[in-house]
Amino acid sequence: MPLELDEIDVSIINSILEDGRKSFRQISRDTGITTPTVKARYDRLVNIGFIKGVLPIFDFEKIESGEGKEKHFIHLENLKENVKRRRNILNNYQNSNLKEEIRTIKKKISDGLAINIVCDFCEGPVHDKPKILKFANIERFFCCNSCKSGYSQKYRGRIESIKRKYEGKPEIDG
Repeated sequence: MPLELDEIDVSIINSILEDGRKSFRQISRDTGITTPTVKARYDRLVNIGFIKGVLPIFDFEKIESGEGKEKHFIHLENLKENVKRRRNILNNYQNSNLKEEIRTIKKKISDGLAINIVCDFCEGPVHDKPKILKFANIERFFCCNSCKSGYSQKYRGRIESIKRKYEGKPEIDG
């Protein structure tokens, strides 16, 4: 059973599309949704694999040139090569079509948008309501209780370690 986005998810996504550097608190102010809810919904969208990442966009034309900076330029040239791979993904964002691209994405993301969920243990589709394992600030989704139990047993040590680390640190707000 796919997870359906609601108006809260959509407004958070739209806010991130405007500026991916926003803090959870800034998104909260923009959307009128509480900061803890923004963080929880964002984490859920990441955990189900809908949000894969927020990538920087570099403008290498703004780099100053001059003598005595050869060492820095060698590093920057290597950085430029690494960024070329990202440009394949971000080619529409490197030009003046950014606002149009964002409008197109916003049209595609709306209430009721269904996101297919894959079981985090067997990697099969989740047809019914997912079985959810929550620990620390992480959610894992499963197709059945057997997969949920298998995952819990297989990763027991890792889960406990994450729980201990999470409990030892205060939650950071945005």
